[in-house]
Amino acid sequence: MNRFPTLRRMALVGAAMSVAACGDVLNVEPVTSLPQDQLITDNATATAALNGAYDGLQSGSYYGLSALLVGDLASDNTVWTGTFQYLGEMATNRMQADNAEVTSMWTAIYQQIDRDNVLINKVPQVTLVTDPVRSDVMGQAYFMRALGFHNLVKFWGGVPIPTKPIAAPSEAQAYTRATVTEVYTQILKDLDSAQVLIRNTTNTRYATPMAARALRARVLFYRAGLTGNAGSAADYQGALDAANLVLAGRDTLTVPYADLFGAAGSNTTEDIFRVSFNATETNGISNYYLQVGRAEVAPSPNIDAAYPAGDARKAWSIRPSGNAGRPLNGNKYAARPGTEHVHVIRLAEVILIKAEALARLNRLPEAVAAYNKVRVRAGIPVHTLGNQVTTQTDVINAIELERRLELAFEGDRWPDLNRLGKAIAVKGIADRPGQALFPIPLRDTRTSPGLVQNAGY
Repeated sequence: MNRFPTLRRMALVGAAMSVAACGDVLNVEPVTSLPQDQLITDNATATAALNGAYDGLQSGSYYGLSALLVGDLASDNTVWTGTFQYLGEMATNRMQADNAEVTSMWTAIYQQIDRDNVLINKVPQVTLVTDPVRSDVMGQAYFMRALGFHNLVKFWGGVPIPTKPIAAPSEAQAYTRATVTEVYTQILKDLDSAQVLIRNTTNTRYATPMAARALRARVLFYRAGLTGNAGSAADYQGALDAANLVLAGRDTLTVPYADLFGAAGSNTTEDIFRVSFNATETNGISNYYLQVGRAEVAPSPNIDAAYPAGDARKAWSIRPSGNAGRPLNGNKYAARPGTEHVHVIRLAEVILIKAEALARLNRLPEAVAAYNKVRVRAGIPVHTLGNQVTTQTDVINAIELERRLELAFEGDRWPDLNRLGKAIAVKGIADRPGQALFPIPLRDTRTSPGLVQNAGY
């Protein structure tokens, strides 16, 4: 099967809520799946369809690898040490529009969104789906769609925002790019729906109202950093408000840090939303980061040197490889095979969102107190205002470093550098500033003429 289907072939994926037939793009009849009018007929099939949508998050082109890999590989956190040339392009910020990893991740996210759209649009029409099930299934689908759109806008800028399942290839062929503002508006609208509808409150392998609040905090936090965003203060306040709702009564971090990444995916007090894996459904992260696997990427000397002495996060996340040609291994996700549950968002990130929102609102003592929580868990000395940090800029820079070290190899560094306007300077790519955003996959700009390419590709 082709790993990188075009947007037009997503019509098959949406109809199936599973992997579609592998024939010619003109063959729009699913061969290995049910037609949509038979897909969801009652509570059991609605729940099965929801589980099928969650399976999409496990894809190696999504949270099974790519969502974590690309955000660090394009940044200063990792270096390319393998043989896949398209990863080398990403590491050196010289990507082509047909970059295989970019194409793979873009397509996986849109496949996921199409599955969500089937649930959102189909479930309300089925009378045998009872209200509690209908509410929860739709709420979780809204959450996953919001997550997908946010991952897209962080890496690609303005993107298409389909809200209905694709019924024919011609529909995807007609896609055009929405503005960044329009994408964020849709994300927040979806999160409003998710917040109201989700019934699950305890299982962090599925969306919960708490996860929707945490994702809202992240979304507003990123939107606040957009250049020329006149509403940035309001967005930082909104991010702070959402973060406080998440942290109310539960701002204690998991100790030790390593427990967050246990091979068995054990529950921790820090969990908010995770993608689950097991011995049958594995992630591919360790295969790319470890010398015993493909060894495609390794921690950079830059991030290795950025950790202060005694930082427990470094002790867990980076270890020597025993190979002079590849001195470091990324060890955060080290299970072979990859059975760890991947954190999509966790408590420490929300604490750091709160810290930076406070700093941007010039509430510096509170900001320092917030980010000190992750320093305490890391086993390193806390900061005091007027000593290690003095100005607003000092505090914001300290939080940037804590985000880098706390969330290393979880896919956040490149979006953070772009949010902060530092990507071009940090990677020394003033001659190719267009590489700050990923390219729209070439095959999709060819088949969908309205998908205008990002500058520089």
